[in-house]
Amino acid sequence: MVAIPVIDLRLAGARPEESARLRDACERLGCFRVSGHGVPAALQAEMKAAVRALFDLPDDAKRRNTDSVVGSGYVAPSAANPLYEAFGLWDAAVSADVDAFCARLDAPPHSRSTFLVAIGVILK
Repeated sequence: MVAIPVIDLRLAGARPEESARLRDACERLGCFRVSGHGVPAALQAEMKAAVRALFDLPDDAKRRNTDSVVGSGYVAPSAANPLYEAFGLWDAAVSADVDAFCARLDAPPHSRSTFLVAIGVILK
């Protein structure tokens, strides 16, 4: 089994060896876990709950997340990739885009505010 590397964002720009680990993870595995990001644990839990609520929506609601750019809309699990499911949000830093995304899906009201708070913390 392959271990997913944990990259400390506080060190990635400051230490060449951490930057090298980040590059290796991207090139070799295409994924990594992040630490040192500054997002409070309570907000992480809220964000997970908000995202879970989106993925728990009925299929017809999820399919309303259509492409704004080819390949950017909802991707349902498939026979080739049964564990992959994704949504697309054009610009999460723009509250109007978050509003449109949530409205299109009839997302729970707390989802919008949670997304905006989380994005605000991440963009700091």
